[in-house]
Amino acid sequence: MNKNNNNNNNINFEDILSPIFLFLTIVGFIFAIFYSFSYMNNPKYINIYLLLPFIFFLIPYLVLNLFKIKKVEAKMEIIPRFLRDIVDNIESEMDVVSAINNTINNEYITLNADIKKFANQLAWGIDFETAFINFADSIGSKSLKRDFILIIEARKIGGHFEKILRELSEKISTENLRVKERKSNLASNTFTGYISFIIFIFIIILVYNNLFVGFSETNNQLGENSATVNSQTLIFLSLLTFLSYELAILSGFLFGLMAENNIIAGAPHVVILVLMTFIGFFFFIKF
Repeated sequence: MNKNNNNNNNINFEDILSPIFLFLTIVGFIFAIFYSFSYMNNPKYINIYLLLPFIFFLIPYLVLNLFKIKKVEAKMEIIPRFLRDIVDNIESEMDVVSAINNTINNEYITLNADIKKFANQLAWGIDFETAFINFADSIGSKSLKRDFILIIEARKIGGHFEKILRELSEKISTENLRVKERKSNLASNTFTGYISFIIFIFIIILVYNNLFVGFSETNNQLGENSATVNSQTLIFLSLLTFLSYELAILSGFLFGLMAENNIIAGAPHVVILVLMTFIGFFFFIKF
């Protein structure tokens, strides 16, 4: 019974809450957009309606998934050292199971629990291939699981297990280094993206406050059809509000995709850009 419990313990609260918040986010934005169309003449309400599902649903969804991604990244940083230790043990004339058990007392920080679970499964008599794949599942990296499957197949046809593990360790180390370099190299592009977005919001505020509002005030002084002009102006601002929120969310995800090759990694950028949009339209637009 313990074997079954440990083979099916990959589901955690993140896996349960994440799709729930995603569903609520989609529903929340649909309702927000639906109600916004009823208040096209009041862009200040639209600004609030669009922010609410973002705060209550999208941010929790992003935080949960970002936490999951960072946890996987932290484990993948340590995996190469763990694999090298196994290889060193095998080269010192240990069998594979003993080599893994010998690493239990080493300090691997976030990987300790997964390694102990791996060793325990082997001690309970679970075959090595199954325990190996379960270990990859507990790490949460699809690429690592794919590599482990290839290692198992290579081992079945007589490949040198320790040499393959060492090569995999070097491959993961190289990939981790490449991700860090990519993030560092693209930092300037992300900064440029922020500046461009700020300029975009600033131009909207400047043009609206000085051109459209000024034009409406002039018509009002002349006694012309000011109500119609104001209505058209507010509808135009409402459309710009929709556009700005869409641009903020897409830009934030794009920053994460460029820097870390993962959309969810752009969660902090999404939060910052959306809050900038809300502040710009709520506090600096003349109504």
